[in-house]
Amino acid sequence: MDISDARRQVAEINALQVQPKYANAIEITTPALFDRLEKAIAANGGGGGDDRTLPVRKCLSLEISCRELDIDELSGWILAVDLPSDYPSRSTCRVRAVRDGETVGDAGAKIAAYLQSFLGCECLELILDWLYDNKSACLSSGGSDASDDAAGGVECYVLRYNHLLLGPEHKKEKAMVDAAKKSKLQGGLLWGTPGIIVVVPPSTEEDAREYATASKDIGKRPDGVEAARMPESGLV
Repeated sequence: MDISDARRQVAEINALQVQPKYANAIEITTPALFDRLEKAIAANGGGGGDDRTLPVRKCLSLEISCRELDIDELSGWILAVDLPSDYPSRSTCRVRAVRDGETVGDAGAKIAAYLQSFLGCECLELILDWLYDNKSACLSSGGSDASDDAAGGVECYVLRYNHLLLGPEHKKEKAMVDAAKKSKLQGGLLWGTPGIIVVVPPSTEEDAREYATASKDIGKRPDGVEAARMPESGLV
């Protein structure tokens, strides 16, 4: 396991646990491994030597209680989440919806389809946002698979950047936000490394490509413009 991935995993979990709305909902089910990673990160210092690897045989796992998230429709449901050893740099989370010890519905497959466009990004809060927006869909019997669900979604356009950082000192990012507002671009922005911009309807592929060109002129070059289908309910 790359220590850079370990650092990001631990930081992501800690950031969620200090938020009051999530603090009681998240339980780390591999606490010994979590403690070991925290100690390894501390021993590695302030970030130098992130090319090191750690001998890890299993992945970090956690459970998210829908009852503690006050999602009454899914009371009794638990999301069992695994963070692969190469997450988030080269994979996304693995998710199962569980009730009374049994896998229920197809929420895990739907979440997996949703996360495909966010490879390289921290995903836990994305999962929670999706769950709030799609709690009714989770109650379906699960007759369709994830690919059918994605195919029935809305076509959006994803622009990936090496990084997009929030703060007044980051003038290029501010210029990008101003450019999006000026062109009335519809979509969302995920700050971090990497940085992600998702362009949604009524903005079009042409709008997304024009914005990619504007980004290059500002000095922020996206990897390209990638078409992706996403659930419509999560975009409103």
